[in-house]
Amino acid sequence: MTQEKTLGKKILLLTVAFAVLAAVFFWVVRENWEYTSVQTDPLTSSGLIPLAEDREAVILQEFPCEADELEQISLVPGRIRPETAGKIRITLLKADGTVLRTVELDAAGLKYDEMNVIPLEPAVDGCRGQKLILRIDSGDTGVSFQYGKTITAGKFEMEAKDTAGLTVQGTPLEGKAVMATRGQNRLGLSWLAWVLAGVCYLGCLFVLIRTEQSVKAQKNDIFFMMAEVRKRYSFLLKQLIHRDFKTKYQASVLGVLWSFLNPLLSMTVYLIVFSLIFRSNIEYFPAYLLTGIVLFNYFSESTTQGLNSIVVNRALITKVYMPKMIYPLAKVLSSAVNLLISFIPMFIVMLVTGVPFHKSLLLLPLVVVFLVCFCLGMTLILSTLNVFFRDTQFLWGILVTIWNFLTPIFYPETIIPAAFRTVYHMNPLYQIVYFMRCITVGGVSPTPLTYLYCCLAAFIPLALGLYIFRKQQDRFVIYL
Repeated sequence: MTQEKTLGKKILLLTVAFAVLAAVFFWVVRENWEYTSVQTDPLTSSGLIPLAEDREAVILQEFPCEADELEQISLVPGRIRPETAGKIRITLLKADGTVLRTVELDAAGLKYDEMNVIPLEPAVDGCRGQKLILRIDSGDTGVSFQYGKTITAGKFEMEAKDTAGLTVQGTPLEGKAVMATRGQNRLGLSWLAWVLAGVCYLGCLFVLIRTEQSVKAQKNDIFFMMAEVRKRYSFLLKQLIHRDFKTKYQASVLGVLWSFLNPLLSMTVYLIVFSLIFRSNIEYFPAYLLTGIVLFNYFSESTTQGLNSIVVNRALITKVYMPKMIYPLAKVLSSAVNLLISFIPMFIVMLVTGVPFHKSLLLLPLVVVFLVCFCLGMTLILSTLNVFFRDTQFLWGILVTIWNFLTPIFYPETIIPAAFRTVYHMNPLYQIVYFMRCITVGGVSPTPLTYLYCCLAAFIPLALGLYIFRKQQDRFVIYL
């Protein structure tokens, strides 16, 4: 009866906690799950659209509208003579000639050879899937606009699928204006926040009940093992975490300050290389860099240290009984302490570089959960492999380096050719880093699909790691 009352109290506390968290979660994601931003990629410039004797001409560009609400159009202007003065009229029309919006630009205020954003106020509504026409009357301003035929992604170039629809004075031009559009699509998926919270609640409720049943029946399964670690070995786990964290900085003069300095120094190097040498145009680039560096450093540190956790503790494992999973778990959690400390310089850089702080930052604990679960799963797999195949530690060092370049830590995702992006997105760390940048640099909640991808990226490796580790742990003593 006492055990049933205790279980009832735990269920009540779990229910209340999830009700509060679900309400906060809905408040954070509601706006972003009702609408999502849509932006098209521009072509690479091939040259300036020719005008009649370098004087006024009418440019018409046909393009498909991909947003429910079209908010802005971006164009790349160029000079056809040194002096630029006068007004340029930009008109957005339907295919039947209906005028949707008209904007006048001052030629003297344009930025040349780079994107100029032209806001459409109010946004153009109800044109998704339709062919629209952009009309440009440049007058005698000495301004033309750039056109192209290909999309450049890093070292790769791809022909655009459709370069038709560009005419100058009624004459078709082979190519397409270098332009981009931005808008919003209506999702209407805020109700999914409650569904997702409900699924998580049921999952936690299932684990709680199964754990209590396993403890009561003394059933030697994964739930019983987790309960044992929590009840009987929690003090030992804390001591191992404290030992690993303290040992890491034991001979260091700066000590724990390296948790601040490591990501900052890495960011500084990348910032110099990609801001001054390769010229990255990513908005809030320092914060973009640091979010990727902090997460990847944790992944690298926790897995690299964790894969040796069974081998280096052979003396304890062969002499004293305790759950073997406690050793890789301690490595992952001690590295998580460094991760939490690393968030401090990340927030400082965000503050210094002017990144706005949004309510989406309340989703940061989810990033930590996804990342810790993924790293624990990988560590359990690697520590098991390392018992039977000691070269694992050397191979993993090479694989981590490759993984670093396969994750958009210091470069934009757009340099990956569109044909390869589906495979590229299968990288679990890509999904978690993307989630992190959405809530920090982007200031928005990712779409529900990103939550699904992150759950798969985190919990499939964790389930696989638990299965492999538990299946092989009784054989460890033979190979140690």
